[in-house]
Amino acid sequence: MEDDFNLQKKMKMLNLNHSSEYQCFRKWEAVGKLNNFRDDNSFKFKIISYNVLAQYYVETQSHLYKYCLAQDLEWEARSARLYKEILYLDPDILCLQEVQASHVNSFFAKLERNGYFGVFKQKTGYQEDGCAIYFKQSMFHMEDHMSVEFYRPEQPYLDRHNIGLILRLLPQYQCAPASPLIIATTHLLYNPKREDVRYAQLQVFLSEIDRFAYDHNSKQQSCHPVILTGDFNSSPDRRTIKLLDGHNSAGQFQVNSRLNNMAVNESNQYHSYDPKDAREGSHSSLLRDSHNKKYLSVYGHLKDDGSPEVTTFQGYWLTVDYIFYSCFDSLKLLQRLRLPTVIECERLGPLPNCVCSSDHFALGALFKFSSTTQKVVGSEENSQSSSYLNRL
Repeated sequence: MEDDFNLQKKMKMLNLNHSSEYQCFRKWEAVGKLNNFRDDNSFKFKIISYNVLAQYYVETQSHLYKYCLAQDLEWEARSARLYKEILYLDPDILCLQEVQASHVNSFFAKLERNGYFGVFKQKTGYQEDGCAIYFKQSMFHMEDHMSVEFYRPEQPYLDRHNIGLILRLLPQYQCAPASPLIIATTHLLYNPKREDVRYAQLQVFLSEIDRFAYDHNSKQQSCHPVILTGDFNSSPDRRTIKLLDGHNSAGQFQVNSRLNNMAVNESNQYHSYDPKDAREGSHSSLLRDSHNKKYLSVYGHLKDDGSPEVTTFQGYWLTVDYIFYSCFDSLKLLQRLRLPTVIECERLGPLPNCVCSSDHFALGALFKFSSTTQKVVGSEENSQSSSYLNRL
């Protein structure tokens, strides 16, 4: 008991001593050579992705937070810090995971009073949380949205109740291109031993993103730019994350049009949407085993000195949260919200604490979206009412 008391006292001092340091290592940093963008009149927007830690996980899995101070785990304290942090980051698009359904109308609705519009999708089954995407109505108009449920019990790898959410947003600014963006977020299965499930879930989600992103008005059979965010519960070296890189090779699950069969293939290509096979007005369009698009990660996962970036703690500090974006020359990454190192996190202490409202760190990116021809580039380039929240 004495050891626990001393540890709690030590954690409290760590939190108090390093709150200012936390603000220092969570700075926005320029990416690549695109540093002189402030005088550019092109359309720019900021996107934040954040696993906000549903309160019922705190209460039902208390053993994971035994080294945290009790007052830092209370929802009243956590929600106040969370709200303050979101307003401070001031995202134009906000992608959230672990949004507790019972808090949607009581807490997250406050974002609507700050000019946001949100879409929420709860996990299937008995899960009490889900994903949400909010965006500033002054910046974007939502053309369409859809949810993807991964629970398909007839499939051996798709028997879990995770979901994904996809929005098609059209920029509203005068300098913005007359072309929409596809914003997607998901929270894949946590179980560390079930990489196969996460892999299959991402396969399904990528296929649905392909279908949703297809530009039916284009004569070149092109897709709109995609930004994919979320908690993937996989580290950068796992095949679930490597699936997003078209140059990597890994075994993968093939899914047919109705997802009745699943097999293993040694190529790193997932079934993507083929407009020639589409059935008008149907969501069960045929999928083909061909995909050449590549996603880039906003983060490099390693610092210049070789130390890893981290987004959460799962027995050790690691990265499981990501922001990816498709390789279009119309979409350029300008800045990112710096992620901490293991050493910085150890000085900060266990999460959540009086500095951090969640057990994950928020990720952020600033993009420039132009009206240039939307061809794929190489990896070297780097009126809704706000009175309610859409439920799918």
